[in-house]
Amino acid sequence: MIPEVIYSKYSQAMFDIASEQKKLDEFGSQLKAVRDGMQENPDLWKFICHPLVQASVKKDTLKQIFSGDVSPLVMQFLYVMIDRRREAAIILAIDGFIDLARAAQGIEVAKIRVVKPLAAQEEAKLLAGLEAMTGKKIEPLYYMDPSIIGGVVVQIGDRLIDGSLRRQLQDMKHSLLQTDVMNEVTNE
Repeated sequence: MIPEVIYSKYSQAMFDIASEQKKLDEFGSQLKAVRDGMQENPDLWKFICHPLVQASVKKDTLKQIFSGDVSPLVMQFLYVMIDRRREAAIILAIDGFIDLARAAQGIEVAKIRVVKPLAAQEEAKLLAGLEAMTGKKIEPLYYMDPSIIGGVVVQIGDRLIDGSLRRQLQDMKHSLLQTDVMNEVTNE
């Protein structure tokens, strides 16, 4: 595990530049695209992190892949990390930037488990309710989870909202067992 002190200064520096230029959203979406590209392509990630590959070759490779899609400042961010031999911390630094940007913009991440994708209207209603409840803008991350049977389970920070059919069935079972036990006690 890479210590936070190694990558947090890069996250903070990029955040400061993005804030100053009022480009938190723009740089955030570009950095997410870079992160996702590296995470979805393990061979690229191994290549970028390989200690025997020269920095100039790594930078040329990233330039060929990302320069048409990201700003020169985002490319410079990646180059600086490579020049300082912090390649292995690039994804963590990007995640750190995203966390700083979300906090500055009052955005909370909601991890939402569903059985199947929600219709646009259902999603809008759910997000509006979550935003009203938290007083913050919500960024949803959806996960498919057939074990919940139906409904949704939402986690925002340390709060859990379990509206799953599975939990409702468990509650009903518990209630019926409670009632059964109470009836046996009163009949004796």
